[in-house]
Amino acid sequence: MCRAIDAAHKVDEVKDIRDKAIALEHYARQALNTDAERRAAEIRLRAERKAGQLLTKMKESGERADKGQPKVTSTETTLNDLGITRDQSSQWQRLGAISQRDFNEALGASEMPTTKGILRSVKEEESPVKRNPVSSEALWLWGRLLDFERDGLLDQKPEEVLRTMTAPMLDDVHRLAPRVSAWLKRIGALP
Repeated sequence: MCRAIDAAHKVDEVKDIRDKAIALEHYARQALNTDAERRAAEIRLRAERKAGQLLTKMKESGERADKGQPKVTSTETTLNDLGITRDQSSQWQRLGAISQRDFNEALGASEMPTTKGILRSVKEEESPVKRNPVSSEALWLWGRLLDFERDGLLDQKPEEVLRTMTAPMLDDVHRLAPRVSAWLKRIGALP
């Protein structure tokens, strides 16, 4: 089936392979054969990816009509003609835009791969948060500063907050507050 997917040049050919893979997935699931179900899911995803690539090429070459627009020529095809929904077309084209390496990695990283799962994993890898993970210190500082606002401390007078502290607590506050204040001022000076 994978060779047939690679050799296919029409969306309806790849969609037919995808539909057969879906049937195999269902049969394997009913038979409680997770290995066969996973293989069928991989074939389905490869077919969806190839269909997405073909749909993109059709759009670029003018073989496919815009959504909601009438056909300009008799050779144009619509998603409806292909039996594909707009959501499927969108997801499949996004799969088709993924590099082969990233697609294979995402496929191998999942116990039971799904279209949305592949798209989600690749999107996470591309996100700036994934490339530059937030440190635990940065999260802690952000949370504490938000606590000042959420708990209304910024609206209270410091002497009201300090009034119920014990002597050792006050000693720590008086020792640390000036250092923390100086450190926070450095944050304010950053671009």
